[in-house]
Order: sequence, then C-alpha cells, then structure tokens
Amino acid sequence: MKSLIIQDNQNENKQPVIDEINRLLKDGKNIFLFVYMDGCGPCHSTIPQWDNIPNSDKLKDHLKHSDDVVTVRINKDLFPLLQNMGSEPAGFPSLRHVSNDQVEEFEDWNSQSGIKDRSTDSFVDWIEDKISKKKGVKKQPMRTRKNKRKQRGGKWSLKYKRSINCKRPRGFSQRQHCKYGRKRSSRRKT
Repeated sequence: MKSLIIQDNQNENKQPVIDEINRLLKDGKNIFLFVYMDGCGPCHSTIPQWDNIPNSDKLKDHLKHSDDVVTVRINKDLFPLLQNMGSEPAGFPSLRHVSNDQVEEFEDWNSQSGIKDRSTDSFVDWIEDKISKKKGVKKQPMRTRKNKRKQRGGKWSLKYKRSINCKRPRGFSQRQHCKYGRKRSSRRKT
C-alpha cells in the first residue's frame, strides 16, 4: 500500500506528487482520497486515524504489500489540480474511493458490520470492502422489477368489481368500468 500526503500549497513544490497521483489513477490503481480543510475541527481529528491506515494491525497482508492501493491525504486548495477525482467536495472531511473514473463517497458506503465511524478500523473495512468487490467477489443480486411478480389488475379487488351493478352504476369510475373494463364471461348460467 502506498501512502501519499500533500499538506498545503506553501513552502515546497507539490506538482511532482500531484502528477504521480494522476499517473496512478490513469494506471487503474485504487485511490482512497482524504480531502481536508485548514481550520476544520473534524478534519484535524480524522487526520491521525487516516495516517494510521498503513500501520493498522487489522489491514490484511495482501493489502499492505499491494501496489494497487494508494491512500492520499490532500488539502482542499490543491484538489482542483487532480484529474478525474469528481466534483469539488461539498463538505469536509471528504473521503472518496476513485478507480477507473468512478468516484464513490465514504458516506455512501454500506458497512456490513453496521459501524461506520471515522476510525482507522472503519477505514480499513471500507478499503477491504472496495478491493474485494473489485476483484469479483459476488455480491447479492439486487431485486429489480423484472425479478418481482407483476401486479395484476388495478386497484379494485375482484370482489368489489363483481359487486358493481352495471344497471345502476354509482359514479364515473363505475360507469367506465361497466362500459369498457368489464369482461363478459363466456360461461352462461342456465
């Protein structure tokens, strides 16, 4: 796992690191981006948790030695220099997973354990979940309209429809039902 930190836009030239991030994204790497703002209390309380990800005991060995995973911490003033990282963050801190021009927010992630806080363990769970989904681990199929049974008929029950007296319909809807919607039965009572 590679970890890059771009703190602010004073003092030194950040362009080589920004160029490296853009190159890694073009190469199809999984980039986990932490965008923070100076003077933001929640950002500064989250920074030590984010920086501790590569040293976490919970992180699996195959991720620790993987060149495919990159964690980046960047100041919001330098965010516009990055390419294909999505739109400007609306709130801070902003946590994103960027891979192959797809941007997903940490806030949109559904944790399997149900715990989603800004701790190192939660970040590691998020990273492992995103990497395992990319490698082809099957997730449960979503139920779509075509998988569900179609609703037949309208909003009236069959019992109600049969109770309508077409010789004396009450109201516009019953008149329309008698005129157009009622199917004549082929069976005749004798």
